[in-house]
Amino acid sequence: MRPATMIPAAALALLATACVSERADAQALAQRVRAAGDGVIEMRYATRPGICGDGRRGFSIGRRSHFGEWNGNDLGGMRPCEPGARVRMRVDRGAVTEVRVMVGPRPTSTVSNGERATDLGEVPSAEAASYFLGLAGAGGGRSSQSAIMAAVVADSASVWQRLLAIATDTSRVSGSTRRDAMFWVSRFAAAKVAGNVEDLAAAEDDDRDDQDDTRSAAVFALSQLRGKQGVEPLLEIARSNKDPQVRQKAMFWLGQSGDPRAVVLFGEILR
Repeated sequence: MRPATMIPAAALALLATACVSERADAQALAQRVRAAGDGVIEMRYATRPGICGDGRRGFSIGRRSHFGEWNGNDLGGMRPCEPGARVRMRVDRGAVTEVRVMVGPRPTSTVSNGERATDLGEVPSAEAASYFLGLAGAGGGRSSQSAIMAAVVADSASVWQRLLAIATDTSRVSGSTRRDAMFWVSRFAAAKVAGNVEDLAAAEDDDRDDQDDTRSAAVFALSQLRGKQGVEPLLEIARSNKDPQVRQKAMFWLGQSGDPRAVVLFGEILR
């Protein structure tokens, strides 16, 4: 049996201090949002390496994964592709009712649909991530799901622990929000298998052609079985297959399964 790894007390103290500081920063940002009052509020912050977008339609993580709206199978339909997050929120009677995440160049006007946004300017990315995770963990609805995305793209922020908590919180969080959190937990687990839990872009950049890879095709076929018949074999592949890229593909499909067994596995891999 492998001996347990002891974490020095000083390291634990530093970790606890960092968590307290992060939550305090998020509370400060929440106070700024409340002080702005009702209406549209905008903030900007840095994005993780490998994430870029056109500023309005969509964005990419690495070379192969795209989110939002774009034309074509690659970034040829999404130019320019630049880093940097811009988040617009709608606040109604003190509650955030809408969150819209954009990555890329900032437009010249702060007016959207005839409404001028209150601009909070550049904020620290880790502070923004903590704030949006707080929104996501508070309930459900589209704003919570978009808040998860706003947290995931933030640079210099480790978010998988809180995403894992959201994915397993059946008392407060809606099913749709838990599924979104579960998907992103699967991507961080895949990133860890690729070598760095925080490098989402590396986890997405698989240069092999799926159509020419029979193992990838087999993983896809398992994901399409009815009644979650493919979940158990996908769990085994994700847990122990010798090919890291095959494991990552299994995690991708498990991340969309909504099966609680997959969340348990992701937690084991990440911890």
